[in-house]
Amino acid sequence: MAGFFGLFNYNKEGKGVNPEDLDRGPIPTFFGVVGRKFWKLIMINLMYVLFSLPAVVIAFFGSSYFIQALFPNYQMALSSAAETLTDNADALVLQAMEMTLLMVLFGALMIGLSMIVAGPVHAGIVYVLRNYAREEHAFIWSDFKDNAISNFKQSMVSSLISLAVTAIFIVNLYFYRQTEMIQQEMLRTILVTVIVLMYVIWCIMQMYLYPMMVTFKLTLKQMYRNSFYFAILKLPMNLLFLLLSVVIMLIVPAAMLFTNTGIAFIIAIFWYVFIAFAFNLLMTTFFAYRGLDKYMLSKLAEDDNDDVENAQDEVLSIDDKNE
Repeated sequence: MAGFFGLFNYNKEGKGVNPEDLDRGPIPTFFGVVGRKFWKLIMINLMYVLFSLPAVVIAFFGSSYFIQALFPNYQMALSSAAETLTDNADALVLQAMEMTLLMVLFGALMIGLSMIVAGPVHAGIVYVLRNYAREEHAFIWSDFKDNAISNFKQSMVSSLISLAVTAIFIVNLYFYRQTEMIQQEMLRTILVTVIVLMYVIWCIMQMYLYPMMVTFKLTLKQMYRNSFYFAILKLPMNLLFLLLSVVIMLIVPAAMLFTNTGIAFIIAIFWYVFIAFAFNLLMTTFFAYRGLDKYMLSKLAEDDNDDVENAQDEVLSIDDKNE
């Protein structure tokens, strides 16, 4: 079967990797992958959005609480600005439109940072993108489906844990920023800072969790522990990539959505529907896999080589005794 846009063609081989494209450094290699896989990234993004619709809905409505926790005075400021309009209907429409746009932006950010995801869908897509990250071929549909099923339990549990952690973060952040129980401003600032830093570390851990899940046979406890180690070990670069994710998922589309031009609005919608999620996930997976390769896969390869050498030494010692 020829397949639908190549999605269901299990036998079609991908293009080989040009030897000249190898060992060019991480940035040229990454953009080389993006260039070669661009149309496939569009298909992957469409699949991700379609199969993650429950997570998209939860993220959209949950983002309103996230916005209130981050900007507790924003709703009041928005209402005050709307009241300056003479027409009450226009004021209500303006307020509703701005709040809806913010919910779209922050809802997409929550998905892009893996705060709220459909676990099996996320795991299946990460497997395909992990293969792209190490410049191996992947059958988009079959590899996605197989790994979504094989990692169903762990990915579902991890996505529910992340959703719970996000809800706890929102409640605690809103409480400590609004409560009158804490009179000292310095103490309030310290508590809020600690909560935010803990959640930033949690977001960084998500970059490693799913690539680790589709690469190794580990328990969730082991994966969370290793993800925490990676988050701390490479903290400066982790923060850089977290910031890049915020730029891709929030700042770039926000700049387009709030320009008040029709073409910019359409481009922003296309950005989310066709490329943003896949591009962002490829970027974080590409970065995370390099860490996994350096500190975990290489270690496993060394252990395997040591086992082979030890076995060979035992065989030689037996032969010497027989002689």
